[in-house]
Amino acid sequence: MSLSATGRRRLRVPAVRAWSLRTRVGRVVLAMLAFLAALLIAVSFSIDRLIVRGDELVHRWLPAAALSQDVLSDLVNQETGVRGYALSNNVALLEPYNQYRAQETIDENQLRRYVAGHRNLVADVNDFAQAAKQWRADIAVPFIERVRKQDPAVARDAAGPLAKARFDMVRQRAAKLTADLDSTRTSATDARRHAAVYVWATLSVTGVLMLAIFWFVWRGLRGSVLDPIERLARQAQQVAEGDLERAIVPYGPPEIADLGADVDAMRYRIVEDLAVVERSRTELLQRTEELARSNADLEQFAYVASHDLSEPLRKVANFCQLLERQYADQLDPKARQYIDFAVDGAKRMQLLINDLLAFSRVGRTTERFVPVPLGEALTQAVSNLEAGIAASSARIDRAAMPTVLGDKTLLVALFQNLLSNAIKYRGESPPVVTVGCEMVDDEWHISVTDNGIGIESQYAERIFAIFQRLHLRDEYEGTGIGLALCRKIVEFHGGRIWLDEQAPAQNSGAKFVFTLPHALSSPLVIVDEPTETVVSHGSLEG
Repeated sequence: MSLSATGRRRLRVPAVRAWSLRTRVGRVVLAMLAFLAALLIAVSFSIDRLIVRGDELVHRWLPAAALSQDVLSDLVNQETGVRGYALSNNVALLEPYNQYRAQETIDENQLRRYVAGHRNLVADVNDFAQAAKQWRADIAVPFIERVRKQDPAVARDAAGPLAKARFDMVRQRAAKLTADLDSTRTSATDARRHAAVYVWATLSVTGVLMLAIFWFVWRGLRGSVLDPIERLARQAQQVAEGDLERAIVPYGPPEIADLGADVDAMRYRIVEDLAVVERSRTELLQRTEELARSNADLEQFAYVASHDLSEPLRKVANFCQLLERQYADQLDPKARQYIDFAVDGAKRMQLLINDLLAFSRVGRTTERFVPVPLGEALTQAVSNLEAGIAASSARIDRAAMPTVLGDKTLLVALFQNLLSNAIKYRGESPPVVTVGCEMVDDEWHISVTDNGIGIESQYAERIFAIFQRLHLRDEYEGTGIGLALCRKIVEFHGGRIWLDEQAPAQNSGAKFVFTLPHALSSPLVIVDEPTETVVSHGSLEG
């Protein structure tokens, strides 16, 4: 296996000038659109042709055939009226002639509009109209004049062979026109039927071709997309199941092949990272064992510090005090001062050893975490400080406290250190300490505010460092471990602690805020304690 300059291993398909998936899809879509457009044009043309043929038959040739019969009927009615008038000399019988002659003109003009553009039909109409005109000129008009002149032979001539021959000519021309119109109408009917067949054939071919297109697209989609993706998925599944040494072989269009190469590069990178992790895990195990041994040594040292070192210090203090009592009359003030210095140093050394021991024991394990009502922890801390509270006439105001998961002993020590500092660094007025609690961003914010001498903001971080003091030991006693221990306890419980720099300024008090995760809170209760005030007055010797 080899890595590229960017650190990624990429397997590429052979240098084949294959179309990309985007190109394939684009060309297939364009081809389908062109083909569908051609099919749409063919279907539209066939339907339009069917409509045209149907309109031509229904709105032209059927009315034309009916009009040809109407024109012939108009002439028959005219002939009947003329013949009846000639035989009976009754002018009332001449009315059909006058009426249907006008109607004949209307029907003939309408018929000419229908047959316009067809030379044979126009000729048939002209021949029919000429025969009708010849009949009127040779028979109808002369017979009417003869009847009016009282010609006695008119009745005989009206039924004679000449009148019959002239009107038979009209009938013959009408029959030819009707025959030609029927032939044209039949042709139009056949054309409409053929157009309908063409429409159905076009639709059938379109349906078959659409199915073929869908089948072709499905085959192309399966071969170009689905099969390569399924193959890549099977290879990736084998890798996901733990076969990290299985190389993923790129397959398919360039996009999917590139994806396979990227997945294989990722697999290779994971293999390398796992090797690094495994080496790191081995080193971590070794260092953990070393740390465990170191912790054991530290615990042994803490035991020695708390036991073996404390005992000599107690002896030094006790014998110095014994020396002072037994030889008090033999010691001058300077000697007694030296003895006091020795006793005070031994006591401060003992206090320092105890604080260091407490500091070293914080944060070893969370196995002792149990639901701890913070109200009870605060009450215990106040009880532990009862003497100091009484001596300083301090007042402790407190809010309702939740129940959290933690180490009760450490939480008591946390409150005790914060309250002790508030009482220790007091001003001229009696100490007033307020312990508040609120939920902010899914975590508990617990504040301890006092009215003491305050802390300048420039020391907001320094005060949490071990052994850091802002005052001389002669002014305020202590080892400088208290706030460092508070930070270690809070961080051990998954929170943080800080000096609120927006709290009252120096000589107006200080405000410490620490958080405890709500995620560690017991889902049961928030202890609904009423706000209570602890006020103690009196004096305490010591």
